[in-house]
Amino acid sequence: MPSGSTRRTPTAAPGLARRRAVARLLPAGLVALAVLTACTSEPARRPAPAPPDKDDGGLQVGSEVVFEGDYETGDFTQWTRCQNRKYSDPCADYDGDFYGARIDDQEVRQGDYAARFEVRNGDDPSWGGGERSEVSRYEEAIVREGDERWYEFSLKFDEDFPDVEGNFFIVMQWHAGDDSSPPMALEVDRKGRLVLADNTSDDAEDVVIGDIVRGEWVDYVIHATFSRDAEEGWAEVWQDGELVVERHARANMTTERNYLKMGIYRAKQERSTAIVWQDGLRITAP
Repeated sequence: MPSGSTRRTPTAAPGLARRRAVARLLPAGLVALAVLTACTSEPARRPAPAPPDKDDGGLQVGSEVVFEGDYETGDFTQWTRCQNRKYSDPCADYDGDFYGARIDDQEVRQGDYAARFEVRNGDDPSWGGGERSEVSRYEEAIVREGDERWYEFSLKFDEDFPDVEGNFFIVMQWHAGDDSSPPMALEVDRKGRLVLADNTSDDAEDVVIGDIVRGEWVDYVIHATFSRDAEEGWAEVWQDGELVVERHARANMTTERNYLKMGIYRAKQERSTAIVWQDGLRITAP
């Protein structure tokens, strides 16, 4: 943490995004029109890199897909609960109106859709906590003692993403099963770095992943085994196919289970507008 700062404990609260190729059969008379439309109106999308060759010691991900939250449904229904300044209910009932989160079909990393999260000054809900616009997943995204998981996802910070002023700015969290703080979270610190943090103790050290990249998609893989015991739990992080945080021991649970949240959750001290896109989340197990 930056010198002189005090971590405020939050209360409540895609690695390599994979392009899904979808075959579409068009009547012969529409082929030319389809090609013309794609060339003139389709937003530029960088192809997702393939995982490194595992025979060369590169990244491997799990063989069993346990959850996909890539927004390819065109809405938030893959997720369990949506929370923002005006809403805290099932995502299945979220109408997608702009309360801070919406589906974007222009700024995407893979497929046809991504999620755009925006938080402005004062976007703290009446039911408490910091300023937020988040989605949560229970069920398949829950981890328990000894579970090993790979989290593949992509992030894009807005070109005008502000400097962080408050005590925490979280974009992904493995939240404790109760209302306690997340024992592992992906945060932006006051130095503009993306860090893997532990919010359960003011003495916990953040593990630096690297400077955030504004205006560009970046692919991540977080590989972890979960445990309340620091001798059993660990994590490592890949960025754009390169190992940037080596495997290190950490107690990344405080209760019998963690559930997953993504979006923006930040301290009330923030005064600027912050926008983050997320895409391609895919969770696998061995």
